[in-house]
Amino acid sequence: MNKVGLIEIATDNDNYAYAIFETMNDRGKPLSPVDMLKAYLLAPITDTDKRKSSNQLWKQQVLGLISWGGDHEAERDANCIKAWLRSQYAETIRERKAGSTDKDWELIGSAFHRWARDNSNRLHWGTEESNLSLINRDFPFFAKAYQTILDASKNYTPGLESIFYNAHNEFTWQNTVLLASLLPTDDDQTVRAKLEATATYLDIWLMRRVVNYIRVGYSATNYAMWLLSKEIRQKPLDELKLILAERLKKDDVDFEGHEAKGREGINDLRLNQFSKRYIYHLLARMTAYIEVGAGRPDLFDKYVDRDSKNALDIEHIWADKYAPYKDQFDSQEEFQRWRNHIAGLLLLPADVNRSYQDKPYADKSPHYAKQNLLAASLNKSSYEHQPQFTNFIAQKKLPFEAYESFNKDEHLKRRELVKALVNQIWSIERLN
Repeated sequence: MNKVGLIEIATDNDNYAYAIFETMNDRGKPLSPVDMLKAYLLAPITDTDKRKSSNQLWKQQVLGLISWGGDHEAERDANCIKAWLRSQYAETIRERKAGSTDKDWELIGSAFHRWARDNSNRLHWGTEESNLSLINRDFPFFAKAYQTILDASKNYTPGLESIFYNAHNEFTWQNTVLLASLLPTDDDQTVRAKLEATATYLDIWLMRRVVNYIRVGYSATNYAMWLLSKEIRQKPLDELKLILAERLKKDDVDFEGHEAKGREGINDLRLNQFSKRYIYHLLARMTAYIEVGAGRPDLFDKYVDRDSKNALDIEHIWADKYAPYKDQFDSQEEFQRWRNHIAGLLLLPADVNRSYQDKPYADKSPHYAKQNLLAASLNKSSYEHQPQFTNFIAQKKLPFEAYESFNKDEHLKRRELVKALVNQIWSIERLN
């Protein structure tokens, strides 16, 4: 207690006061970037009441982000601000060569409070009027939109399903890119429509790549997401949809693959260490799509819930026994390649899958009839007294077929069904 020194620093200028505050708190154990940004934005606000109310509103937004969803995450407020600033203001990105220096995209991600101060002239920030608008209009708007994205990522929400799909595929850039087209003047309906349109684009873009074994992780897609954010930034809804559709039409990666680049798309999608999580997602999407078409509830979120007591596993239609099929394949390796192909896989409850896996197809088929429609469609009983299902098949011109046996020829037919389903589920027309 006797070794504490108190130093008073007095100034008659608020700008100096906030500059001193920021400088001193940037030494030793610093304040968070969120606090530093707030200090910078409050500095030019000379009206005491406006500064006080702005400070209170800022704290409310931060608290709402940190405590969103009933849990407490200290970085969530910073992540929201990074997504907001990147999506709306990042004009440059580090060049993709050795020795390059960080630009807007990276600097916002590492120290957005410094980036904001250093770019205040370009952004036209730093005046009382501009900073009041940022604190009282822009930040609450983007914080609310960000929380909408978080909620739809966690809860399967009608009208925002694509956000859930991308979150299930752990596409972390989604939270940033979805904010890019938004304007603080957008009403709630427009915000939701823009979010779903952009999320739909990302869903199609992602799945096209993973079926071609192209990595879609954070680093691999960093540059592409910066380009996309710039292109769709603050665009009206109709123009946004046109841009996204045109991008997909010009994309050199699709479900058919790319012969010149040695990619075969869905025709060569097989179960392996890279693809397993995406095949699980794809099987769940196909299953849900068929069942909704047949008039049943959309259970996609239940199908991908790995913590549920009814959690599903990937089921191989063919048992892991080469002998019954050796007259159809030249080697065990070829048999395994066919066995692990997406067309030879289903989703079944884990306990059911374990009890079926060693049985031949003829023994499993009657049990498939009691499961989800993608599995049940292998058995002829699934087409009896199911007018909505058969009408859906006819309307969508899907090559469904029941099989008494399941050999190489039937496998090839099933591949055509998978291809037809994938092209419908991830159709560009979804943007409309």
